[in-house]
Amino acid sequence: MENYKIKISNRTITRKTKPFLIAEVAQAHFGNIKNVYKYIDKISAFKIDAIKFQTHIAEFESTYDEPFRKKNKKFKSRFDYWKSVEFTKKEWIKIKSYCKRKKIIFLSSVFSVESIKLLSKIGLKTWKIGSGECNSMDILNYLKSKKSNDTIIISTGLMNNKKIKQIYNFFKKKNPLCIMHCVSEYPSNFSSLGFNNISELNKKYNCIIGYSDHSGSVLPILY
Repeated sequence: MENYKIKISNRTITRKTKPFLIAEVAQAHFGNIKNVYKYIDKISAFKIDAIKFQTHIAEFESTYDEPFRKKNKKFKSRFDYWKSVEFTKKEWIKIKSYCKRKKIIFLSSVFSVESIKLLSKIGLKTWKIGSGECNSMDILNYLKSKKSNDTIIISTGLMNNKKIKQIYNFFKKKNPLCIMHCVSEYPSNFSSLGFNNISELNKKYNCIIGYSDHSGSVLPILY
């Protein structure tokens, strides 16, 4: 296989690059931008390459009557929850700028075409797509139709081998691609992490192969 490479922000990643580490914050900030800054401060103090959030826009992700996944007095619906962790374009600009100041790459997962449009306006060119969103042809087609050949990072958690191959073939001629082996179990048991799949993905696909961890421990990435 050729020495495949992708570009994330100002970094070029190849198969020979030392591990590129991404710290996941998601929406652990609870919608409070001060908490975001605290996470950036703490994570940037270590040798972490990038920090990743999630960009949610309630109007494009949930109906008003979709129940929250757990009984929660604070949130009557999923819509209320997604609304509580939203940030405006102005706030995302501040977050991205703060990451740059702290010399850590800003990334965010997207869950709708609108979230892609929002982050495109602030200069994002690397897109993390969760395994569930790999079933959204609206998202996939929009990313593929963009004029620039942006980098696509996908997680395999909810995908079978057939779906992984479909996604690879969908993007391979236009977009640099990273496939992240992932187990959608929270937290994942060590016995079900399936690291053997990383080797299999490396054999099958001419792209960067990574690992997205849900174990809640630092041990798997040290393996």
